[in-house]
Amino acid sequence: MKKREMEFHRRFNQIFEGETAALEKVAAGFHFIIDRHLVESTREMEVLRAVGDKQGLIKEQIKHSSLQHALSSFDECYFRAVGESWPLKEKKDV
Repeated sequence: MKKREMEFHRRFNQIFEGETAALEKVAAGFHFIIDRHLVESTREMEVLRAVGDKQGLIKEQIKHSSLQHALSSFDECYFRAVGESWPLKEKKDV
């Protein structure tokens, strides 16, 4: 496993350790994974733009938009369950 993947798994596993409520762990884990996919998707779009792959870029933009929509949908469910928005945290490159 690459060093970057090992770090991802270490940080992801840390989310589920400790005494945090299960709902908070699920929310944090979901955000962590989706944020990583969004970062990767953004990088892929930059590459596709650079090489002029319009068809690939459109496909990646749809994927990116779908990930953002999934995150937004989850946040709406979290808000309805908890009565407050998911705490926005400083985004880090994952």
